[in-house]
Amino acid sequence: MTRLYREQDLALNGGKPSHAKPWQTGPFHHPDEVEALGKLLCGPALPMARGPAVMAYRQQLQEAYGMPYAVPVSSGSAAIHVALSAVGVRAGDEVIVSPLTDYGSIIGILQLNAIPVFADVQPDSLLMDIESICACITPHTTAIMPVHNGGYAVDMPALMKRARARNLAVVEDCAQAHLATLRGRFLGTFGDVGAWSTNESKHMKSGEGGFLLTRDRKLAETADLFADKCYPRFPGAPPTPAFPALNVRLNEVNATLAAVQLRHLPKWIARRQAFAAAFHEAIAGIPGLAAMHQPRGAQPSYWWVCFAVDSEVLGVDAVRLCALLNAEGIPAGARLQQYVPGWEVFRRLHEDPLAFGSYRPGRLAVGRYPLDVAPRAQAAGARLGGVRITQHNTPAEARAAGRALGKIVSVLLGRRV
Repeated sequence: MTRLYREQDLALNGGKPSHAKPWQTGPFHHPDEVEALGKLLCGPALPMARGPAVMAYRQQLQEAYGMPYAVPVSSGSAAIHVALSAVGVRAGDEVIVSPLTDYGSIIGILQLNAIPVFADVQPDSLLMDIESICACITPHTTAIMPVHNGGYAVDMPALMKRARARNLAVVEDCAQAHLATLRGRFLGTFGDVGAWSTNESKHMKSGEGGFLLTRDRKLAETADLFADKCYPRFPGAPPTPAFPALNVRLNEVNATLAAVQLRHLPKWIARRQAFAAAFHEAIAGIPGLAAMHQPRGAQPSYWWVCFAVDSEVLGVDAVRLCALLNAEGIPAGARLQQYVPGWEVFRRLHEDPLAFGSYRPGRLAVGRYPLDVAPRAQAAGARLGGVRITQHNTPAEARAAGRALGKIVSVLLGRRV
């Protein structure tokens, strides 16, 4: 139980911050990457496609995730675009996706002239709700894209049961979920294809890059062709380009960086998980706060560490609470993901389905994208906060975050907590 704090004790009101030390950070690239790049750049001219670094990285990904096929590509956005094409999404098809995500989840849908359909999230969560997903299914639905926001797990066993019953493809967006597991199985290995990002903000960083994993050889070959101009670069490929394709293959430099980062990744994820465990223990029992709900057996990889804020108990929402927490020396934020249906692109399509010359799904009608399509997702910005972490942060800092929250809640409630 913390001591009783008063309004003047809050750092935002001039009091002493709970955590006065700098939030720990450190390098995100390391000497072994420099060494690997040095060897690469002192050799022959870099191959443009399927070079030795890219092919070695493929093998490394397959071994790390226990999957038979990997396709490295130029970005996480490209990974999703390629994956959706490989599972058969075509013009006019509907793809069910989260309303809380990055544009990278949406770009591929639009570029295939398909239609994003926004399922709502669970209460006090960033994660798609299975019943809402099912309510969105129509005869035009081709694929479901669960988005594992922040490294937390959508309930994949429940989702896969519903998807298989309806013969729908599943593409898992794992951009923020490197090495996260559910019931001992990696996220991204439940659906038909998993798609990851390795840009500078992700758990592993290669500057830019992405990859797909699948168990299906035909899907992997189709993805390889679509990502590489449909050129015959592997046995069994068509002798000439056989369908419209992209040029989004990964290059040797980014593959070299990603391969070294992947070797470090398990220990980095373990550090994030240790922070989260200490944080959850520290906030247990603090009124008005709770860890974000996860399905049984989930072990997130924690791009952030999220907590739900009960404004009816505390009298403030997550935005205000995180402002107080930042003043106490703990980097935190609310509105952790953007509310996609509120973007200008969908406002324009809502009013005019022919607003963009490059987008012609053929089935849009006026009024297709109302703002209130996902009310729980809209509320999530005020209900959920997150402590920002990397592999450099420690359980001691997690406990400091818990103490800071205890102090703030004590002031808000006017009693010890």
